[in-house]
Amino acid sequence: MKWNDLEKPWQAFFELGWESFKKGSVPIGAVIVDDKGEIVSRGRNMIFEDKADPPEIARHKIAHAELNAILKLSEYDHPNIRKYTIYTTTEPCPMCFGMIVMVNLRNVRYAAKDRYAGATILNADNDYIRSKNISITGPYSGLGDIQTAIHTAYEAAGSGKADWLLNVWKMDYPAAVDLGIYLAAHGIIRKMADDGEEAAAVFDTVSGMLRGKEED
Repeated sequence: MKWNDLEKPWQAFFELGWESFKKGSVPIGAVIVDDKGEIVSRGRNMIFEDKADPPEIARHKIAHAELNAILKLSEYDHPNIRKYTIYTTTEPCPMCFGMIVMVNLRNVRYAAKDRYAGATILNADNDYIRSKNISITGPYSGLGDIQTAIHTAYEAAGSGKADWLLNVWKMDYPAAVDLGIYLAAHGIIRKMADDGEEAAAVFDTVSGMLRGKEED
């Protein structure tokens, strides 16, 4: 899988996630696409950044990518919002999935499964949410591995909770987690960030390394 194979929304949310990585926040991005296929809102994780342009928020535990994308999109200005789709790098957490439900987004696409914090299971387990008939597609093979490798590199480089969290992710993405740990240990992904590499180069590098692991 290469960058140029991706549809525009996938490219956009990986770009946002990479921007968050470079700025020290969790590498997750999200975009909202209207019923004509146009991106109408973008958001990224900003929990460790000092400031954001309103209505986005930063420096707060709830400054998640999906939240920031949703805050920039008023249902009153988008009467067809039920036909819109939110794309996100990682399965939405309980807070973000709840926001998706409450703003009447009816289509969710996510790249990577999050066995630890992902909450799309609520779509089937909660009567109120089930009544909304939300269409959920994900995880996506290949995309999820690449996102998990990048996210693992971020966590392994600086998070005190990395070991147990990565063990959870490894249940679904063993090769990606191993690669992410390698990228962090050797400073590869950090150097790409410091050198100002674009998301496309990072994506193709990680994708190529994952293919190499599969061939070993």
